[in-house]
Amino acid sequence: MSGTELLEIHRWASRAQLENPRVISPFTLEWSSVFHPRFYRAAAQAGLAAQGAWEPVAVNARDAGLQSLWLESVLFLSAVTLSAAIVQSRFSEGTLASKYDRLWQAGRLATRGLVPGLQGERLMQDVEAMASAPGIPDLERLLAIRRRFEEVIACFEHPAPVTGVNMAQTALPAGMRARFAFVDELKERIGGKLVCVIVYGSSVNSRHFADYDLVLVVEDPEAVLRRLYASSPVFRGKELNVGVYSPDELWRMQCLSGDNLAGYGLCIYGEARVPAKPVDDLLLRNLSFGIVRQRQQLGMIAAALGDTPDPADDRRNLYEYFAKIPANIAKGTFGAAGQRLTKEEAHQWIESVCGFQTPRMQQLAGTGEPGRALAESAVATGAVLRALNERFNIVRPLRASS
Repeated sequence: MSGTELLEIHRWASRAQLENPRVISPFTLEWSSVFHPRFYRAAAQAGLAAQGAWEPVAVNARDAGLQSLWLESVLFLSAVTLSAAIVQSRFSEGTLASKYDRLWQAGRLATRGLVPGLQGERLMQDVEAMASAPGIPDLERLLAIRRRFEEVIACFEHPAPVTGVNMAQTALPAGMRARFAFVDELKERIGGKLVCVIVYGSSVNSRHFADYDLVLVVEDPEAVLRRLYASSPVFRGKELNVGVYSPDELWRMQCLSGDNLAGYGLCIYGEARVPAKPVDDLLLRNLSFGIVRQRQQLGMIAAALGDTPDPADDRRNLYEYFAKIPANIAKGTFGAAGQRLTKEEAHQWIESVCGFQTPRMQQLAGTGEPGRALAESAVATGAVLRALNERFNIVRPLRASS
């Protein structure tokens, strides 16, 4: 369907007073056989999965691990924003609620054997207690959530072959030294707990960039996060978006990511060991992230109808972020295959695939009609996923012999 058609369905659902409507296309349903098998089986039992199932093309692609791929994906995407929630105060009650939901889902699935070693009933009880406890300071609540995510992620065993790679500080050209001179301030601020600093993103590969993305590997992450709480660090007017991990936490998180940090990151201080995952696994994970994000886009459209958030409202940033999901998926998947696209190249490729204009839709999401922008973006996400699959041959219709 088109974005216009998707939006009209939601407007009809709103007039009919349907609560929390979500349009699931045959494409979404078919691909859930790989990327959310429990949902697919439930739909099949209800007689809705007549379109058939899919499977990974790669012979080593996870097998029974597909059962946990969806959970790994949603937990990674939720946990990876926790440092920003603490350091930049980027959270709201809705943010906390969504993280409680993910943890509760993990506990529920652990009671059914999907997460061996995780005490699901205890986790569910902890989440319910945290969500209902009054008067807990924001920092303590966020750190408690972070501890639970780390507990869950530590239970996953990565089924794909993984090797370790050392990322170590190397001599930088003079211009790059000046660009990353904030490392001295970080060393002073964090002290002996700082083990390694890794930068990535546009500050590494572009002359012009809006902010810095970096990973801080530290001893005692909670102590460091307490020190950085609500500080929103900047350097030369550009924000430092930091992820804070212990060496073990970094390894576990990178095992669940859709990229290999050593392939695009730059170590500017210290040394850390990171996993290197096979390309087949990276490609599958990037499509999985795309499916998760599209489901989130589809769930946001109804709430965004008629919404015109204030420029200072967090919803505006959220809408703008989800309007660029197709670009994020494209950049991640091309990067997994060893092809690094700039932001502009990703936007041009997406427009050639489906006519979606990312900057225009981001502007519409932030200042005009977020419902329309999300509908168009959700449709574009599906088109991008199909185009990426055609290009890289990641999943295919399940063969009859299977």
